[in-house]
Amino acid sequence: MEVIDQFSEADFTHIVDDRADVHVSSRDGRFYLGYFPNGRPGGADEDWVTGEGWVIAVTGTANVPGYRMAFGTDTPAEIVAGVVAGILSTSRPL
Repeated sequence: MEVIDQFSEADFTHIVDDRADVHVSSRDGRFYLGYFPNGRPGGADEDWVTGEGWVIAVTGTANVPGYRMAFGTDTPAEIVAGVVAGILSTSRPL
C-alpha cells in the first residue's frame, strides 16, 4: 500500500482485476502504474512475463519524450514508492 496510497482518488483511477493485479492511471491517461504480484501477463509469446512485478509508463508529449520502466517481482515496495514519489513530485497538469 506504500506505493498505491500515493495516488489520490480525485486524480487517478484504481482498478483491481480478476487476477488481483492492480492498475492505476492518471485521469488524463498519461501515467500508468501496474502491480503484478505473480508476474505480468502478456509478452512476445502472449505468455506470462514472470520477472515484471511493477510497470510504470509515462506517455510523452510533442516536446517531452515518454518512458517506461519495470521492476522485478522481488523489488521491495519501498523502492518503487520512492520512484513514484519522485515522478509525482515533478508532475504537473497539462
